[in-house]
Amino acid sequence: MKALFEILLVITAFLSVIPFVRISMNRGDNKYECLKYLIYTSVVWTLLIFIERTLTDLTIVYYTHMLGFPIKFLLSFLMFCTIFQYVEKKIPNIALFLSGFIFIADLIFALTNTESQLILKLSISDITSFSDLYFASYGVVFIFHLLASYLILTIAVIFLFVFLAKQKEIRQYKAVTRMLVISIGIVLGFNLLELFAVDIDVDLTYISLIFTAFILYEIIYSRDMIFNLRTSGRSEILSNMREMYILTDRDKRIIEISKLFLNKYKIKDEDIIGKKFEFLINLTKDKVLIYSDHNMNDNMDEFKDYYHLREKKFKLRKMNDYGYMILLYDETQVYKLLRELNKLSNFDSMTGLNNRNYIENKLKQIKETKNLGVISLDLNALKVNNDYLGHDRGDILLKGLADKMKFVFKDIKDKEMARIGGDEFLILIPNVTAKFLELKKKELLKACYHKNVEKKISVSIGYAIDEEFDTSIYQLIKQADQEMYKMKNEVSPIYKNEILEYIKIKDQFIR
Repeated sequence: MKALFEILLVITAFLSVIPFVRISMNRGDNKYECLKYLIYTSVVWTLLIFIERTLTDLTIVYYTHMLGFPIKFLLSFLMFCTIFQYVEKKIPNIALFLSGFIFIADLIFALTNTESQLILKLSISDITSFSDLYFASYGVVFIFHLLASYLILTIAVIFLFVFLAKQKEIRQYKAVTRMLVISIGIVLGFNLLELFAVDIDVDLTYISLIFTAFILYEIIYSRDMIFNLRTSGRSEILSNMREMYILTDRDKRIIEISKLFLNKYKIKDEDIIGKKFEFLINLTKDKVLIYSDHNMNDNMDEFKDYYHLREKKFKLRKMNDYGYMILLYDETQVYKLLRELNKLSNFDSMTGLNNRNYIENKLKQIKETKNLGVISLDLNALKVNNDYLGHDRGDILLKGLADKMKFVFKDIKDKEMARIGGDEFLILIPNVTAKFLELKKKELLKACYHKNVEKKISVSIGYAIDEEFDTSIYQLIKQADQEMYKMKNEVSPIYKNEILEYIKIKDQFIR
């Protein structure tokens, strides 16, 4: 039995050194500082165990052994700290203060034990070899030391299990949970053996705590996807990163997201970690459009931010697994410029209506013309106004007609209104009747009329409607134009004479 435990002791010593060598090679990453201190402290304890079992100076052996008690508590606290960093929780200040106080008290009791015998009922003069230290009775402080160590470990393990329960859908955390359960079982088993079943000059608490430290190292350093990405692919990630990023596991579940993104859209980290990437897209769809291939002709909402998505797959070192690095390139300003270009290409700056380019694209999309109303409009005598009253007069008439159109048709949904030429306008209205179009024609003519010829807007209007569903949109426009020109032939000469008479009276010839 003794030989078996001594073999375990040697194996444990090697377990403490392996993480020390590996973690020393990646000192640049500070995500798990406590883990590093945990590994360093484990190596220090291994050295103390080695000194205790090899030196013959009993004073050194005695104090080396006694230093193991505060180191046990320190290891427990560092495990506590490591787990808190892993679940991204801040250690309360009161916990830091109490832990520091207990460690200092433990250290003082250990160094003065030969006089007080509060931890072990054994002084330097009573020992003949290091084995005596393992068979000595415990003092009154030992139980408090033991309870403090286990309490702090229990709190840390509870926090870790709560965290793992929330992340249970993420593949990597299932393995973490299994390893944690195994390590807890081993720790409890060894400590129960030491307390109640086995009297041996091998520190089973050392074996169990070093084993736990190694398990934490494996969970965090070797199997934590985030840490792996940072250490194994750090330079590659940073070289590809421009602004915001998202890290996911192989199932596209989010395991880390840029703080810039979270802060900008007021999202809490805990609300998104563990959720699938599609969840984030749906969560932010009112504010953000994330795309890999977006059609520039699609509706471009001016109130959204636009992010071009690029995705890269990462194979992870020391893990038979992979994840995805999603980079989000902010192209909101690009889309702002596109909207401006779209506006310039589809809107008439003079009237604020759509232009010919826009309406022609709409006409190509119209598949069904049943009950579709088409209204054709043309300003009368625009050239006369321009020639004799100046081009400002023409601009006033164009803007005035556009304003009257907007007013008369303001309550109609799904309408399309456009200026399609110098003095030509077109309106498309779905689901209407001929009676409705006639009514709107009269309303618009009434809105444009004024007794004062200077304030009058003379317009010719024609309309057409497909009530039988047997006419193409272009035939409807032709019919509406024919009706409009029929009215123009009657009205335009009259209005032209009114303008000429007005000019003679006012003597306002421009040329």
